[in-house]
Amino acid sequence: MPADVNSVNDEIKNEAKKVLANKTGMEKIKYFVYYYKVPFLVAVGAIALIAYIIYWYATLKDCVFRTIVVNGQIAEAFDYQSIMDDFSSRVTFDPKEEELAIEGNYQLDIEAQDQLTRTTIQKIFMYVTAQDLDILICDEDFMRMTRAQDCAGDLSKLLPQDMQDKYADNLIWYDFPIEEVGEDYYEENYAGRNEACSIDITEFKKIKESNMFEGKKVYAIIIANTLHKDTAIDFLKYLDE
Repeated sequence: MPADVNSVNDEIKNEAKKVLANKTGMEKIKYFVYYYKVPFLVAVGAIALIAYIIYWYATLKDCVFRTIVVNGQIAEAFDYQSIMDDFSSRVTFDPKEEELAIEGNYQLDIEAQDQLTRTTIQKIFMYVTAQDLDILICDEDFMRMTRAQDCAGDLSKLLPQDMQDKYADNLIWYDFPIEEVGEDYYEENYAGRNEACSIDITEFKKIKESNMFEGKKVYAIIIANTLHKDTAIDFLKYLDE
C-alpha cells in the first residue's frame, strides 16, 4: 500500500481515537452506529443470505414426482396440497429426503405474446428438458401446444392394457389437421403416426367434483421422458377414484 494512503489511514485512526477518548460508553456506541451502521448492516445481510443459502441446500429434497396444472381455476374442492398429500400415502418414498409436488398456479393465454406468458411457458418446458416433470393437466389449448412440441408420451405404449381398454374413448391421438401445421411439416412429422398423446380426464371423479376447469375439457399428458412412469400412471388412476 502506498505511503500516502497509510498516512491518511493513520490520521483517520488517530482522529477517531481523539474523538472517542472523552466519550462515555453509550456515546461510543452511538458514534459507532452513526458512522458504521451501513457497512455493519451490509455485512449482517450478507451473512444472513449465506446462512439462508446453506440452509436451503441442506433442506432441499429430491422431487420424485411433479404435476403441473395449467389454466385450472382455484377450486375449494381441489385443494392441490391436500390432493398431493393424499396421493403421497400410496407412494413409496422417503419423506425426509424426497417429496411429491403439484403446482397449480399457471394461468396462460396461448395466444398472448407478452413476456410473462413466454417466460412461464419456458419454465414449464425447462422442467420437461430437465426430466423434472411427469404429468401435465391442462385445457385443450395447452394440450395442443404440448402435442406440437413432441414432449407427450405415447399412452398406447405407456398405459397398461386394462387402462387402455377402460379409457379407449378418452385417448387423444396425433391427428393434426394438415392446415394447422402445414402440409410439408405434417408429412415429415405426423403422417402415419399412431400415438395417443393425451387422455381426456374431464369426467374423472376428482376433476369433475372440483369443477376446477369450470366445465371446459381437461386433458392429462404423461411427459415422454418421465423418470416416474409408474407413479404417473398411478396418479391418473387416483384422479378417477
